[in-house]
Amino acid sequence: MNKIIFFITLPLAALVAACTGIEPPAYSGNDAIYFYRGTYQTIHVFQRDSLFYSFINSGNKERDTLYLDLRTMGIPATFDRSFGIEQANADSTDAARPGVHYIPFDDPAIAPAMNIPAGAVSYRMPLVLLRDTSLLHEAVTLVLRLVPNEHFRVGIERQATFQVKFSARFLPSTNWRPGSTVGWHHVFGEYGERKHWFIVTYVGFHFFEDDVSTYPLAVRKYYNQQAREKLAAYNAVNPVLVEGNGQPVIFPTI
Repeated sequence: MNKIIFFITLPLAALVAACTGIEPPAYSGNDAIYFYRGTYQTIHVFQRDSLFYSFINSGNKERDTLYLDLRTMGIPATFDRSFGIEQANADSTDAARPGVHYIPFDDPAIAPAMNIPAGAVSYRMPLVLLRDTSLLHEAVTLVLRLVPNEHFRVGIERQATFQVKFSARFLPSTNWRPGSTVGWHHVFGEYGERKHWFIVTYVGFHFFEDDVSTYPLAVRKYYNQQAREKLAAYNAVNPVLVEGNGQPVIFPTI
């Protein structure tokens, strides 16, 4: 409500200043920050409130950097501004551990990147994940939370947090979650860890974070056909591939 009043009364303040020679007060104190939810630069890159990540999908790197889209409210500054961020789930049993699973935000190696650059109203914050050996056996969760500091308050409370679940095992991507009826479900069917392993190992496809709509239908059909043919060949010389619950791995026909 304060912002609405501000924009309505600004022309009047400017008129008074012109008549009296008194400069209106500068805009201040309202700068805020939040995790953006929506497309970034292109229609096919969409940030939600969480994501799944597996080091397997990136060639088993020892570390990898994710970029999270932050947006600000208020007038851009002429100088770099730090933003406050913390781990919100440090006490959880599956919590990622700073220095073990990710580089903490106050580490000298990354602290300079925890700033909104001068003149910017959006910023892709780097999050450096570390491939600790524990990730071969478990998945950990990192819940990030923006906190107020001298430069920013929290702009949108429901967009003050962002969750990253990651492992060195196979995990469903953002666009291929269990029970999903969109994304890669259309090409490969219901998610399964053994199915995921099979597609990466035998089909050679691992771009599950891509938006499926960026792939022409002919390409989607190609990968679907490859998956079905490779599975038939695999099952012909091996025990039938099944998931951990004993259900056979199958692919739909599109």
